[in-house]
Amino acid sequence: MAMDFKQGLSRQITKINMKTSTFMEENKIKTYITTLENDIAELKRQSGELGYNLWAEGKLDGAKLAPFYQQVKEKYRQIQEQERLLQELEVKNRQVLGSSPARMPGAPAPAAPGAAGQVICPHCGDICAPNMNFCKKCGMKLR
Repeated sequence: MAMDFKQGLSRQITKINMKTSTFMEENKIKTYITTLENDIAELKRQSGELGYNLWAEGKLDGAKLAPFYQQVKEKYRQIQEQERLLQELEVKNRQVLGSSPARMPGAPAPAAPGAAGQVICPHCGDICAPNMNFCKKCGMKLR
């Protein structure tokens, strides 16, 4: 009975740790995306101002504007990468915290995104090899 309580408490602490970690990582990514969006807005403003000044002087030259546009394109690419990381984080969080279809305790966890054959421990979230019977981190039975 005391062991069940201890295991239950340990699982809840692990879930809280996972949620806190995920929350911090999500906020870090979202902050970076906001920074990239602000950079894009500033690059567009600068390129617009330069383009107008060149046009007003009758010297409009696309080659002078191209570096701005390349930087904007790269920042959009970085935003897409960060959004992909956010989606992967959400998938991993659902798998580890059991927000996906319910699993029996000790049942094999689904494969981690991009890690063919590996399983995630339903107790601590550690990634384990497919042939392991127990988690190497917490000892939870995987099969």
